Amino acid sequence: MRIVALTKDEFDNFAYKHKYSTYYQTSKYADVSKYEGLNTFYVGFVENEQLVGATLFLYKTVYLYYKYAYAPRGFLIDYTDKKLVHNVTMGLINLLKKQHYAFIKIDPPVICSERDKNGNIIYFSNAVNDILNTLNKNKYKHQGFNKYFENYKPRFVAFTSLQSDLKTIYAKISNDAKKIIETSTNAGVEIVQDKDGNIDELYKYIVLKNKKRRKKYYTGLFNNFGIDNKMDIFFININTDKYLNNMKAMYDQELAVNEKYANLVQDTSVPMSEKQKIINEKMESDRKLNYYKNELIYATNLSKEYPEFLTIGAAFTIKHNRGVELIIDSYLEEYLKFNPRYVLLWELIKKYKNENFLYFNLNAVVGDFNKEDLGKFKTLNNIKLQFNATVMEYIGEFDLVINERIYNKFKSKIEKK
Repeated sequence: MRIVALTKDEFDNFAYKHKYSTYYQTSKYADVSKYEGLNTFYVGFVENEQLVGATLFLYKTVYLYYKYAYAPRGFLIDYTDKKLVHNVTMGLINLLKKQHYAFIKIDPPVICSERDKNGNIIYFSNAVNDILNTLNKNKYKHQGFNKYFENYKPRFVAFTSLQSDLKTIYAKISNDAKKIIETSTNAGVEIVQDKDGNIDELYKYIVLKNKKRRKKYYTGLFNNFGIDNKMDIFFININTDKYLNNMKAMYDQELAVNEKYANLVQDTSVPMSEKQKIINEKMESDRKLNYYKNELIYATNLSKEYPEFLTIGAAFTIKHNRGVELIIDSYLEEYLKFNPRYVLLWELIKKYKNENFLYFNLNAVVGDFNKEDLGKFKTLNNIKLQFNATVMEYIGEFDLVINERIYNKFKSKIEKK
């Protein structure tokens, strides 16, 4: 087997058609990574004059003049082909050792299992144990079957299929989610797609969730993916006029109901056997009326301060092949009472279904499905999994050590941080 350098076009043409194709393994993503100080190169694996694999590598210096290379979402190879895995590994070690690389990191999207919203396994890959053994025999160090966000990329990812009609997709969303979507929509939550590449406005919200990445990274994303319509930016707004008008209408409607029950309670012609039921209904109406009154006051004040709309969050997606991935969504914490993420997810599902994509990647969830013990991740899992999502469990992260001494120094530096 030979390892050859590939041009961007040669790499993209091979990568786009591969089983493990992902936007992380594209020249566009390589160019974005340069905004984070990473260098890149592309290699192909050739057998019998045929390209049988390829990978994008991101690399940087980690200690003295020693470097590490990261293949985001792993090499584009057949991991069930033991001979190929061995030849690729030996070839890379021989090549990169001469260039002072300490180790290689991979995290291939090899599926271990598919799980339902409760964490029950609905599919288990019979090939995964053989792949683990193959990688282990070739000296790859598995970083474990972790359940949270210990790795570079999430090990558990939620997907919603878009292959049914919209009516069927909606029917499979949880009833709780449907009620929240309706309530939030009545409260004026709207999703507006940005057409101008407004990265400054996007960053105002994204930085609230991810402070590690600078604005230039998102500028790089748009410059590379947005130019070919592969990146969509959305702003989550509250239409304050709609919110105020809906709350006024609901208050007036409930006020009429409340007055009806009040009259019935006072009506001496109503049998005593029915009185208690009416009283209970009146008390429930009192509760609703108080809720709508408070909402009306809040909506009135919000409308005065923001006469048309108030932006409370932002999100963006990247489209690749037949799927779409929600990269990040972020909201002003004081407006989370509006449950904007529910509306966002449903609106994006509708949009991308209508654009004939096959799946919507809701991105990371945690692999612990014990709803009582999830802590800060409880909301993350709870919302995404209500959208009839299937959770893909990937095989995890591996380090291929080339220089043990430098690798251990690098690892110890990471652990001290």
